[in-house]
Amino acid sequence: MKNKIRKILSFCFWVLVASGTVILLGFVNEKQQARTCKQVLIDIHDEVDHEFVEESDVRDLITKGGPLTGKPLGSINTSLLEKIILSNPFVQRAEVYSTVDGNLKVEVWQRNPVMRVINMRDEQFYIDTEGNFMPVCDKYTTPVIVASGYIFNSFTEMKIDNHAAEIPDSLRIPRVINQVYALVQFIAADSFWTANTEQVYVNEHQELELIPRIGQHRIILGDTTNLEDKFNRLMVFYKDGLSKTGWNNYSVINLKYRDQVVCTKIKS
Repeated sequence: MKNKIRKILSFCFWVLVASGTVILLGFVNEKQQARTCKQVLIDIHDEVDHEFVEESDVRDLITKGGPLTGKPLGSINTSLLEKIILSNPFVQRAEVYSTVDGNLKVEVWQRNPVMRVINMRDEQFYIDTEGNFMPVCDKYTTPVIVASGYIFNSFTEMKIDNHAAEIPDSLRIPRVINQVYALVQFIAADSFWTANTEQVYVNEHQELELIPRIGQHRIILGDTTNLEDKFNRLMVFYKDGLSKTGWNNYSVINLKYRDQVVCTKIKS
């Protein structure tokens, strides 16, 4: 009987504690909502030093409906402000919330482009790390690999999209833009190839070519199959071939044939 009474008393105690906590939190939240906004603090996160989005851009967006300072924090629609900030095409993510000291905190994450596309219509746009297309920026240009040539994809497509996702990998032929994106991602994962690659070019046969920063040659890869093997062959040729014969003796280095490096000499 005593144990049963103890259990009941213990249960009642924890119910009272929980109820008190809920009431206290409700009181604190009500007080926080009634507090006026002292200032708007904007923090733009950027791991790679992009300058697509500035604090003034964000502030202009969120104050179009009037100043936020002096307004009760409870009257500020933070979800709406996040959506407004995301209307900036260079913003990847946004979080808006109030702090206990009466400030409105705005955190913004910029999109990170990995390549710049110049298509056959001379339209230019970036593709970011998540495969989404983003416009070029008038006030800032980021140093990324340029992809050009016979690329017919347009900015209106908005993102990298495998048109044959339901087809088995063994039968699937990725679109050229998908292959270019995969190639750039492969290059970006290696500091040597990143430093030594200036441009990806799609030729009239829809084959991928590389334009290196050093030398007068172009590198024909064909497609994105066996990329690691192709770049391994290229590295061996650089070390054992070009380092001895010189970097300006060849116009073409062809790697599209399996287990081969076919070179074309510059005509004298």
